[in-house]
Amino acid sequence: MKLSRRAFLGGATAWALTHATGCDVAGMGRRALQAQAPLENLAVPVEAGYSDAFHLLSRLGYGPRPIDYTRFAQMGAEEYLQAQLKPETLADKDCTYRVRRLVALNAPFGELYEYKEDYLLRELTRAKVIRAVYSERQLYEQMVDFWSDHFNIDSSKGECRWLKVADDREVIRTHAMGSFPELLKASALSPAMLWYLDGRSNTKTDAADRPNENYARELLELHTLGVHGGYTQQDIQEVARCLTGWTVVREKYGPHSEVKFNADQHDDGEKLVLGHRINAGGGEKDLDQVLDIVAHHPATAQYIARKLCIRFIADEVEQQVVDHIAQVFLESRGNIPSVLESLFTSEAFWQSKGKKFKRPFRYMVASMRA
Repeated sequence: MKLSRRAFLGGATAWALTHATGCDVAGMGRRALQAQAPLENLAVPVEAGYSDAFHLLSRLGYGPRPIDYTRFAQMGAEEYLQAQLKPETLADKDCTYRVRRLVALNAPFGELYEYKEDYLLRELTRAKVIRAVYSERQLYEQMVDFWSDHFNIDSSKGECRWLKVADDREVIRTHAMGSFPELLKASALSPAMLWYLDGRSNTKTDAADRPNENYARELLELHTLGVHGGYTQQDIQEVARCLTGWTVVREKYGPHSEVKFNADQHDDGEKLVLGHRINAGGGEKDLDQVLDIVAHHPATAQYIARKLCIRFIADEVEQQVVDHIAQVFLESRGNIPSVLESLFTSEAFWQSKGKKFKRPFRYMVASMRA
C-alpha cells in the first residue's frame, strides 16, 4: 500500500509521541471526537490560507481539531476567547480522567520522595503531552508552558528531582491564569526554586557572612525586570539581603518539605532596593516588600509584555504594541487574563497571520489534534 505524505507524517507523529512518553495518545482520533460531537456536525475550514479561525485556534492553543472549528463558527472569536480566558468554566473531563492515572503527580510533598526521580520526570512529561493533546483549556495549557519556561527549574539539581512535581502543581498550574504578583511570590517560596537557585542557603548569622546572590540575580534578570531593566549590582546585593533567612525544612520522618523563615539567619538592617527604602526590623516582610517593588515595576511590565508578544504574535513586534500590553499589565496590577485579552484583541495579533513557526513539540501535538 502506498502511503500519502500526510498519512505518513500523521502516523510518524503518533508513533513518536506514543513511544517517547508512554502515553495513551495515539488512539484519540475518532473515539475522542465522538465523545464531543457527532461527526456529521463537525465543521472544516473552507477558506484558503490562514482563516481567522485557524489563526486564533493555532496561536491560542496547540492547534485546532475539527470540533474547534465548529465551536468557533458557533461562538465567534470574541466569545471563544472569553471562554478560554476563564479555564475554570470549561469542562475538561476527558483530559482530567487521563491525567488522574498519573497518581504520582498528586502525591503530597513527603510521598514524592518515595518515587524514583526518573519516574517522576516521565510522569510530568506524559502529563504535558496528554494535556496539550486533550485539554479543552488550551490557552491555560499554553500559559502553563510559558510560565514553566519563565520560572525555569532544572529537575536534575538536588531535591528538585522530587520537588519539581510540586512546583508544577502548586505554583505554575495554580497561578498560570491568575495574578503575576501572586505567581511570583509562590515561585519565590517554592521549595523547588529555593533548592534550584540556592535560596535555602542564603543566610546571615554574623557580620562576616555575605548573602547568596544567586536567586536575587535571577529574580531581577529573568523573572521580573529583565537584563536591561535598570537594576545594578548594588540592587542585587540589597535584594539578596532582603531574602536571607528563608530555607527548606524536611524532617527525616516528617510528612513533607516546607519553607520556613529563620529570623536568626536574616539580615534585618536597612536596605535600598531600586530607590525604595526598606526599613530595618522588617523580618520576613522584607520579602513581600521586594516582590511588591519588582512585580509592579514598569520594567517588569515591559519585559513580560515583550515575552508574551514574541510568544503569541511574532518574533519581532513594534514597540508601540509592547507598550500597550505593558500598560494593561500595570493598570491591572499583573492580572494575567486582562493582559492576554488585550494581546489577542490587538490589531497586531490579527495582522500576524503566518508569521510564527511552531516549536517541534507544538508541531507534533498540532498534528495529533488535527
